[in-house]
Amino acid sequence: MKKLALPLVALVAFTVYTALVVIEHGLLGFIPAHMVGGWALQVFLDLVLALIGFLVLAVPDARRRGIDIRPFIAATLLLGSIGMLAYFVRRQLGELRRPTHG
Repeated sequence: MKKLALPLVALVAFTVYTALVVIEHGLLGFIPAHMVGGWALQVFLDLVLALIGFLVLAVPDARRRGIDIRPFIAATLLLGSIGMLAYFVRRQLGELRRPTHG
């Protein structure tokens, strides 16, 4: 149960924060901030590369665990880290449902 708590809390907190930012700045409000270049663009590109890396690793992991990765790919492409965090929550839920031997 402890292993589920961290990704679940992160997912809920980050989703709430993201919703508040979208309400205040609009759905595409991030674009002007990242177009100024420098660190703003670097952080954005770093996030994109990290999410691509996550997807590259998550696809075979999901196959091994019998998880349909398609909703998480779509969520990651549309919502960024929220999709990734949702995958981690789903992955931990699968672990909790797995029968224990012993």
